[in-house]
Amino acid sequence: MRRSSILELIRRSAGALLLLGSVGVTSDSLTVAQDANCACPTPSCQPQCSDEIYKRAGDRLAQQLQQMGSQPCAQGQCASGCNSGCNAGCSSDCQSGGSCLFGKNPFACNSGCEEEKKEPWALVDVFTNECGQNWMKDHGTTIGGWIQMGYQNHPDGSFTGNGPSLNQHEHNAFNLNQAYIFIAKVADGSKGFDWGYRADFMYGVDGNEGQSFGNVNARHWDFNNGFGGPTDTKKTHGPYEYALPQLYGEVAMGNLSVKAGHFYTPIGYEVVTSPDNFFLSRQITFYNSEPFTHTGALATYKVDDKLSVIGGYEFGWDTGFYQYNKGSMGITGFTYAATDKTTLTYAGGFGNFGWRGQGAINSFILSQKWAEKLMSVHQFDVLNTSGVPTAVTGPAGANFAISGIAGDSTGLINYLFYEIDAKWKAGTRLEWYKADGVSYNTFTYGVNYKPTANLTIRPEMKHNWSPAGRNIVGAQPGINTVYGHSNIFGVDAIFKF
Repeated sequence: MRRSSILELIRRSAGALLLLGSVGVTSDSLTVAQDANCACPTPSCQPQCSDEIYKRAGDRLAQQLQQMGSQPCAQGQCASGCNSGCNAGCSSDCQSGGSCLFGKNPFACNSGCEEEKKEPWALVDVFTNECGQNWMKDHGTTIGGWIQMGYQNHPDGSFTGNGPSLNQHEHNAFNLNQAYIFIAKVADGSKGFDWGYRADFMYGVDGNEGQSFGNVNARHWDFNNGFGGPTDTKKTHGPYEYALPQLYGEVAMGNLSVKAGHFYTPIGYEVVTSPDNFFLSRQITFYNSEPFTHTGALATYKVDDKLSVIGGYEFGWDTGFYQYNKGSMGITGFTYAATDKTTLTYAGGFGNFGWRGQGAINSFILSQKWAEKLMSVHQFDVLNTSGVPTAVTGPAGANFAISGIAGDSTGLINYLFYEIDAKWKAGTRLEWYKADGVSYNTFTYGVNYKPTANLTIRPEMKHNWSPAGRNIVGAQPGINTVYGHSNIFGVDAIFKF
């Protein structure tokens, strides 16, 4: 075999491997390939069909290997290929003698280059070609997710190994809390009619919180259907569970959008998805007296730049494409930005909650920015129900001190956040929760540290206490949830992609 043929084979083989492992090359597997000879700063390249993807992948691998060394960065220099070469990731006034590593540098430049603020890398970026074009983004679609792993030394009264049906021994162990991935397209009605969708998948010790446990014992959607969990008689995975917390379609026109399907609740401040909370642990108000998911329809209307309103119809609390106990409830609410520093949000539900009985819930959230780096959030929740059906809790009924499920409750939660610098943020959370006549308190404090744009580390301390010294003893044997007096240390890391 001739030497040129051998080199060509190496190039093609290297290119095929690189297509599987390189962000920059995976995008070339799209149907429409881009001209490799386009020169920046041309704003765009004319697409053309190409059957030389593997060859070009090998060429780019060779270029990346060359750029792994310290390549001088002369001011104004532009390497061949759009957004590639030494100048990628450097400011326009990059001084001579500096250098960047690996061409498209996702982190920073070496000495001599002024570092730019980097956006977090996202999974959808694998579809970005060398000219900066992204077929999925251009069509409004995104793919993303995160990996969360953490440790808590004791049960915390919410997500970690607690409750009458969640005695999973999740505490005092290093766990995979959430392995999460989603695909979504947001319906944008600003230019007329548009459509969208979203589908989420979660696995980990938090999986049961994302499941549609409001289906109770029905084998519908992701509950009691082999996805794992303490009441899943079909299949168990220990403390680890799968969940499909969202699957919905969306349409929009102008300022109105409507989604229908299975989705997270708009009620409350804290949420199931860990990256959207400051703390690893959750409020006991959120855990015990707010829904997690719904199945139904929810409309959002933007009245003006200050006011948005919501309204919808759902099949009760925490149901997945199923209507337990004839669940039928309405949701209403609004978000009002009084000033650029003050925002008031209200969301409430009323009617037949399904597994939580008849009743109403109201949640008010006031956010206030006091200074450039200091802000507070204040939440007030009131829940009134007729009582949880005995089919759910048995003889214990809706008594929080016995079953761990409140019939009536009030929650007052106050947060204070301070941004120390670009990488560090400190926060506190003080909670008073009164359920069925007994008061419980929590005080949590910790920091968020972001060493990179994609990684967040969250150490915290949480203190639980009750003036009555009450712990919750569940109806099931051996269940003991510590709300009375306990100190819980927790730490986790979240890598978003």
